[in-house]
Amino acid sequence: MAAPSLPGFPHRLLRQRRDMDCPKTESGEVAVACPPDDSLVEVFSRLPAKPLFRWKCVSKDWCGLIADRLRCRKFPQTLEGFFACNGVDSYVGFICPERPVPLVDPSFSFLTKLPEIKKIVLLDSCNGLVLFGHRKVSDKYDSLGYIVCNPATEEWVSVPSSGCMPIPWINSEHEESRDDNPDTYLIFDPAISPHFQLIQFTFRHMVVFEKQDTFDLQRDQVHSFSSVTGAWRLELEGIPGLPQGMMVDTGALESVCSFKGMLHVRAHHPRRRSENLNMILAVGGEGRPFRTLHWPQNDRGVLVFIGQSQGHLHCLSGCTGNGSQMTELSIWVLEDYNAEKWVLRDNVSFSKLFGRMSGSFHLDWDVVAIHPDRNLVIFAEYWNSKLISYDMDEKKVHALCSLHGYPRYIIPYVPYFAESAALAKKH
Repeated sequence: MAAPSLPGFPHRLLRQRRDMDCPKTESGEVAVACPPDDSLVEVFSRLPAKPLFRWKCVSKDWCGLIADRLRCRKFPQTLEGFFACNGVDSYVGFICPERPVPLVDPSFSFLTKLPEIKKIVLLDSCNGLVLFGHRKVSDKYDSLGYIVCNPATEEWVSVPSSGCMPIPWINSEHEESRDDNPDTYLIFDPAISPHFQLIQFTFRHMVVFEKQDTFDLQRDQVHSFSSVTGAWRLELEGIPGLPQGMMVDTGALESVCSFKGMLHVRAHHPRRRSENLNMILAVGGEGRPFRTLHWPQNDRGVLVFIGQSQGHLHCLSGCTGNGSQMTELSIWVLEDYNAEKWVLRDNVSFSKLFGRMSGSFHLDWDVVAIHPDRNLVIFAEYWNSKLISYDMDEKKVHALCSLHGYPRYIIPYVPYFAESAALAKKH
């Protein structure tokens, strides 16, 4: 069978390696093309996933080499780029600062062109899998459940709705409004299990009495879905252990992180920000017990970001000056998870990061991600539409790229090239 044609594939490299390393027949012709495995892996690691699978048909050796690398996950699985959205229903595209052509199809055409797929809304990404809300075209609510897919292998599976409708928020004027979706997030760690979980937070209702300056949060619910059982289950009816009035920040991506097979979510008291009322709630599915990690705000500042890097949970906190705006960020590492031992990794001023003395979180800037295997933090500057990085080792700030379309939701993506039994459908 002839080798598939792929624009940009370095044929010259293979011809050079073949001429140098391969045996020749008596007529002087090359008998077999056999570049070293290391050279092939280097070539294969630069290919998009779909053409990579096509190259498995070249020979048995190539098929075995590619399959082995995919099974053992030896291809680079690092931060590839970011999915960007303007809002709940507006997907901007894929941001890839270091590669002119992304490894995956950023338009998800392998999903959107299928007749059974209606309207999908990007919600989350975790270790190579991507979570979409699935709706009817005419319905703004989550009436068709979810789609979980792997853009690198183009595998996907549908997940039914949990049956939980968006919950009304009632303000002091007794007016009711409704969020578009229950807050739902993805947990997937192939080092632990080939299966994934969804964690969903819903609230009974919330009443804010602005004149009395009080805050009343009714008991909330946490549901989980497991790809093993294929069913939803109620994990928590209320969250015992949280002080009265505490709420979990489930609507903010920078406040949520999948780590050790559990979802870690920031919790705070919206009416008592000056007090020591910041916590991290860890929730796992399948009946696993939840736990809370305490965050002494008076010692470490206001918690603004939760992420994971190099096998440790990381947090960023903001320190304020004389006013209410932040002037400095601190980066903390949870070196001992069980003992809750936090170690200060670095401090960086706003003047160094952004060229200004202070800034308003969510309005002027956001923490987008911490690099999974480097001491690097990525920020979004909204006032000039730029993506920047801060290198904790070099103490330097680097401009990465421009943010076209002014995205407000930027979701990091790390590709995962292995096929998964949890994703049953493949286009």
